[in-house]
Amino acid sequence: MAKPPKAFDVWFVTANTVYKGVPYHVVADWTQQGRLGATDMVRPAGTSIAWATVAEQEGLGDYLPQPTGARAVSATALTAAGLETTGEAQPVTEGEAAELPEPEPLPGKPRIEEDDEVDMIPLIDISMVLLVFFIIIRAAGALAPVDVPEMKYAGELSTDPNAITINIDKADEFTVIYSVRKGQSPARPEHDRLATPEAAITALDSLLSEAQEPPEVRIACRKDLPNDRVTEIQLELEPRYSKKRTINSYVATVVEAPKK
Repeated sequence: MAKPPKAFDVWFVTANTVYKGVPYHVVADWTQQGRLGATDMVRPAGTSIAWATVAEQEGLGDYLPQPTGARAVSATALTAAGLETTGEAQPVTEGEAAELPEPEPLPGKPRIEEDDEVDMIPLIDISMVLLVFFIIIRAAGALAPVDVPEMKYAGELSTDPNAITINIDKADEFTVIYSVRKGQSPARPEHDRLATPEAAITALDSLLSEAQEPPEVRIACRKDLPNDRVTEIQLELEPRYSKKRTINSYVATVVEAPKK
């Protein structure tokens, strides 16, 4: 049995209309549906061989249903599907419309409609939940009480008249203040009740410029202060210790004794 052509030229005898290059599976569907009758003519696309009826064409006759009468096909629908008509034939203006069948979806791959859009609302909701989660984690870490590995209790530190103390305290429930002093002397007025860590570091640099040799620096704070208040001062002290060598050591302390 010869392999059927991939496409046919189709001549609808009743409508006297010819359509070129119709795919084989479309011609077979039309034949099976009765839209293409047994007396309509076909020939392999792109050839000039003699026309043959659908009933005579090998590979198409088997698709013919029981005779129910041929039905005309609308040329308007075929032209919209991209099929070419000859110049001699006139388009059909009446009769049942014939449409090209849509391609079947591949197994396991459901067809997605072209106008379907991805719903972004669930993605936005998830992003907002993650954002709130990370904000809470960050806030919880910032409000954690002071707890650094090198922390000692102030009462256990040896007295050093040249040591510089940066004291961090609470002015009220929401305000933190700083004071910087040398030895056991009270802080100078310009070094007391400072509102920012930057001001405290400026006061420290002023006392370091007066020191004869690099002193020890202590950060004294209350246990209930946020951990960030100590960390930001330590970050400023590290280069002065490891690079500039303007201090010989630094340590964090708490001003209250441990509870027993």
